[in-house]
Amino acid sequence: MDEIMDKNSMNNNHWSTYWQSGVLTSLPMDFKQNYDGELADFWRGIMAQNQGHTRILDLCTGNGAVAILLQELATELEQSVSITAVDASVIHPSMVARQFPEKGPIIERIEFIGQCPVEQMTEQLTGPFDLIVSQYGIEYCDTAGAAQAIQALLLPKGRLVFVSHAPETDIHQYMRHEERIYQLLEDLGVFGLMMNFHQDRISANGFKNKLSQLLPTMHNDPTNRSKDLFMTWLGALTQLSQMNNNQLKEQKPRMGQFTQQYLDARARAADMLAVSDKLTENPQWYLSFAEHGLELIDHGPILYQGKHHAGDQFQFKVGSKSLDQ
Repeated sequence: MDEIMDKNSMNNNHWSTYWQSGVLTSLPMDFKQNYDGELADFWRGIMAQNQGHTRILDLCTGNGAVAILLQELATELEQSVSITAVDASVIHPSMVARQFPEKGPIIERIEFIGQCPVEQMTEQLTGPFDLIVSQYGIEYCDTAGAAQAIQALLLPKGRLVFVSHAPETDIHQYMRHEERIYQLLEDLGVFGLMMNFHQDRISANGFKNKLSQLLPTMHNDPTNRSKDLFMTWLGALTQLSQMNNNQLKEQKPRMGQFTQQYLDARARAADMLAVSDKLTENPQWYLSFAEHGLELIDHGPILYQGKHHAGDQFQFKVGSKSLDQ
């Protein structure tokens, strides 16, 4: 599972496209500005432990949500820090600055490096770092490869702190429901039909004929009619079926964009579900860091708004065996 995720997840185009949109977090419906509540409190507690100038490395940063949060906390705590943030995908912090202009000066103080997989980051980064952090990212990596690279970049008294997805949360259950809808749409031929028309592989009349065959099945599906994703597609396809040929042809560019947007969303959700499966199959996956010279000093769940299991936090320090080497 680790090897598969290393090759196929965070460095894929569906994540690069997502970050290009300027979103700040991987859960924008829940965290529109940045991570807050208990998650922000957790990182405030971690930053409060800093002494002197602290060199920080944020792994799997995406568009820099945690890096930005830590820079803001450093200012709040009157700390001197330098932050480097890396991600395996192509990242777009400048797009975040456009979406959130107030964060522009903060973003300028952070060094961002895209197309930098954690497992190979020693080829691009020069350590050491006092503190290496991550949130909703490190569990996507090949754990052994990540642990080895992290150990190589940490100072003798350095810390590794990360928040990972929990094995099975409400968000994962929601994604599993959505995946069943995606699979239904695929089985009905919806994605292929939309892309074929977009790419001029089928005529307008042929497109409408195909729609007339699949829409009754969707209209008569009582199980999924309460689901937003299903109703979005049903509404869009119904509207397309009612257009004349000239109107349909005018919609070709938007149809391609609409379909690709959802195919990318499905791929990102598949990555997150694969992570959930990985953590379920191997609940002690994090012990790989201990096997590579790091000592676990704390771990436990983080409850958002006092009730939602937002993830699990893990804190490591460089172990005594590593110091002896």
